[in-house]
Amino acid sequence: MVENYEDLIANSNLAFSGGEYESALNFAKKAIGLESKDIDGFLCAGKASLSLDKVDDAVDYFKKAAEINDKSGNVFFLLGYAQAMAHNESGSLKSLTRAVERDCEEPIRGQIYKIMAMLNMDRGEYEDALINIRQAEQIVGLDEELLRNKAACYTNLKNYRKALFTLNQMKLLKPKDYSAYSLSFHIFMDLGIYDEAKKELERARDYSQVNMTYYSDRVAYALLHDLQDDNDDTVSERWYNTLREINNALLKGKPNAEQAFEMYLRASQLYISLDMPGKAIACLDFAEDPVLSFNQGVSVLLDEKTSTASNSSQELSLEEEEAEMQEKWDNGEFEDLSEQIQLALDDLDDDDPDQVTEEIQKYLSPIDCVPEDKKENEKYIIEETFTAQQTHKDMKNALYVAAYEMERDYDKMLEKARELQASSITANQYSGIYFELRVGKYRNDSGWEKKYKDRINFWKKRMVEDPTDYVSASYRIRSLVDIGEFEDAEQLCSCLPVDLKEPLMEEIQKEKSEGGYWNGNTSE
Repeated sequence: MVENYEDLIANSNLAFSGGEYESALNFAKKAIGLESKDIDGFLCAGKASLSLDKVDDAVDYFKKAAEINDKSGNVFFLLGYAQAMAHNESGSLKSLTRAVERDCEEPIRGQIYKIMAMLNMDRGEYEDALINIRQAEQIVGLDEELLRNKAACYTNLKNYRKALFTLNQMKLLKPKDYSAYSLSFHIFMDLGIYDEAKKELERARDYSQVNMTYYSDRVAYALLHDLQDDNDDTVSERWYNTLREINNALLKGKPNAEQAFEMYLRASQLYISLDMPGKAIACLDFAEDPVLSFNQGVSVLLDEKTSTASNSSQELSLEEEEAEMQEKWDNGEFEDLSEQIQLALDDLDDDDPDQVTEEIQKYLSPIDCVPEDKKENEKYIIEETFTAQQTHKDMKNALYVAAYEMERDYDKMLEKARELQASSITANQYSGIYFELRVGKYRNDSGWEKKYKDRINFWKKRMVEDPTDYVSASYRIRSLVDIGEFEDAEQLCSCLPVDLKEPLMEEIQKEKSEGGYWNGNTSE
C-alpha cells in the first residue's frame, strides 16, 4: 500500500492524541521524507519528540518549521517552548517575542507571557517577570500559577505587603489549598514576625486541607522561631518540642517514603544536638528502611511510650484538642447531643416541639442512605518502595559518624566513614577520608599524624589546582586543627569568604579552648 502525505499526517495526529508518541513520530518522519517543504510534518515530529522527552530533537524540528514559514506566530511559540525545555533561555525569549510579533492566537499569547515570566524569574529579572505576568493576566484572567509566580516576584523584590496580598488572592481562589498559607508562613518566619507565622499555621489548620507540608512547617516553627531568646536552659526544650512536632508529622501528615526518611534524619540531628547519640543512632536505624519503620508505627519520641500507631498517650496542645473535637463533631461522634437538642425543643413555650422538629427535617438531606467512607478510618501506610539516592546515603552515614563519635565507638565510626569514602560525590568522599583520620587519632594508631600531614598536602595541591575549592580548604583547616597547628589553620581560614570563614573560625577557637576533646580524652 502506497502511503501519501496527508494520510501520514492524519495518522501521526491520531497516534499523538492516543498517547502513542513513538508511532506519531514515525509517521511524521515518513511524511517529512515525502514532503520536506511543508511544515505539518515537522510540527508533528516536534510535538511527538517533546512528549518523548527528546527536547533537542524537538527544537530542531520546530526550527525547520519556522524556516519554512517564518510568518506563523504559533510555530515560533512551539519553538520557544521547546527551547525553554532545553534550558536555552535567551533563544526561548527571542522565539517567544517573535511569536507575539507575528500575531499568534490569543490563548497562545497568554501562555507565551506566562513562559516569559518564568524565564525572567530564572534569570532573576523580577520586575520584567511582573510585567509579563500582568500581560498574561489580561488574557487568561485569574490563574493560580500566575498568582504564585507574582507572589514569588514580590517576595524576591522584598515587597512583602504585595506578596501577602497576592497570596490572599490565592486563598480566595482555592481556599482549601495549603500552598498559599505555607508561602505566607515562610514570609513571616523570614521577617521574624513569629506571632503571625503561628497564626498563619492556625488559619491553615482551620480553613485549608492540611498536608505533610503543613506538618513540616510546624516542625520548622518549633525549631526556628525566636532563636534570639534561646539560652542554655531553653534550647533543649526547643529541640524536644521540635521532636514532638516531627513525631506529629509522621503521625498525621501522611508522608511519602522520602519525607519519612527525612523526618527520621531530622530527629537524629536533634538527638545529636541533645548529646543523645544512642537515640540518634536509633532514628538512623529507622531511616535504613523508612517505609517499614513508618508502617510499623515507630516513634521518634524514644523517651516516651508513644508511637505513630496510637496517639492516645501523646499530650495535645490546645489547638490540637480543638481540632480533634471538631473532627469528632464532623464525624457524628456526639450522638447524645441529639437528645439534648430534643430536650431544648421541648422547653420552647411558643411552638409545638414535634412541629418544629418536623419543619427542620424538611430542610435536611438524609445521610443514612449514604455509605460511610471507610478509607478515612483505615490506617495510612506508605505503599511505595524507597530507593535511597547517593545524597540520602551520605547524609545518613554522616550522621552515623557524628553519633558514633559521640559514643566513642570508633570501629563503627570508621565503618561509616569508609562508606562515605565510597560516595560518588567528591565532598562526601573527603568527609569520609577526614573522619578516618580522626579515628586514627582517637585510637592513637601508629603513624596517625603522618597520615594527617599527607592528606593536608593533598588538599593543599587541590587548592593550588583550583583556588575556589573551598571543600578541600575546609578539611585542610580542620586537619591542621586536629594536629594542633592552630596558627596555620587561622591564617588559612582568614583567606576564605566570610560565610565560610566565620563558622570555621568558631570551630578553631572552640578547639583551642577545649583541646582535650581532640585527643579523645574528654571525661565521661
